[in-house]
Amino acid sequence: MYYTNQLMTLDNFITLDDTALSLEQSLCYLNDAGKLQPALVEIAKQYLLEQEIQAAGIGNPLTEQIEQFMIEFRVQQQLTTPEAFQQWLSEHGLNYATFKHQIQTRMKQDELKEHIVRDKVQEYFEQNKTNLDRIVFSRIVVETPEEAQHLYQQLQEPNVYFSQLAKQHSIVDDRKVGGAMTPMIRGQMPPEIRQATLSAEPGAILGPVQIEGRYCLLKVEEILPARLEGALKRDLQTHLFEEWIKDKLKAMKIQLNFQPKK
Repeated sequence: MYYTNQLMTLDNFITLDDTALSLEQSLCYLNDAGKLQPALVEIAKQYLLEQEIQAAGIGNPLTEQIEQFMIEFRVQQQLTTPEAFQQWLSEHGLNYATFKHQIQTRMKQDELKEHIVRDKVQEYFEQNKTNLDRIVFSRIVVETPEEAQHLYQQLQEPNVYFSQLAKQHSIVDDRKVGGAMTPMIRGQMPPEIRQATLSAEPGAILGPVQIEGRYCLLKVEEILPARLEGALKRDLQTHLFEEWIKDKLKAMKIQLNFQPKK
């Protein structure tokens, strides 16, 4: 698939091979595929953001800032050679000017996001900090509650090591590393585990708990308190901004002045 750009009219909205489709035909196809409504919402979203950017007095970023953003994007996407970058543009139906305009729009939207959520992030973080903490677990996963209970009892005895039992009895792949898991955000855990971690100290054994038809023992290895910085701060900013957009769109009256053919 490749794209070319040419003058568009209502009767020549898009050309597929040598066949021109009108805007009406194109909207009908989107409607039949159940994708017209999402497209309308996206149009409304972009309109909303444009209006809010203007209301906030956000101007165009400096040319040097746009160029730096583009350089960083190309490095991240491994598009460092002119040939690779041009191929990527073609595959996405873009030319340099339209891509640069998209970057400019994104930068203004990022500035709007900072403007909207600046005073909300700290408050949200303080209210939800407990659920944003991360817990490092090791786990043992077995098929039956009886086996899980038996292993739990063994772990109460001296000189019995969780990692050793995980290697011997666990049925999931991380048994090879003694059941060690990547950190989990408390708020994303099943309710019974999340609640148990609120009073747990490193070294505590939780369970057995049933998860997806299997039975788990969890050892709390480390509790990593959430800090409002880095990736977490960016994720919270994005979350709050998207919630703000949803609220704005709910209050917006969207009317399609077109009746798709039946």
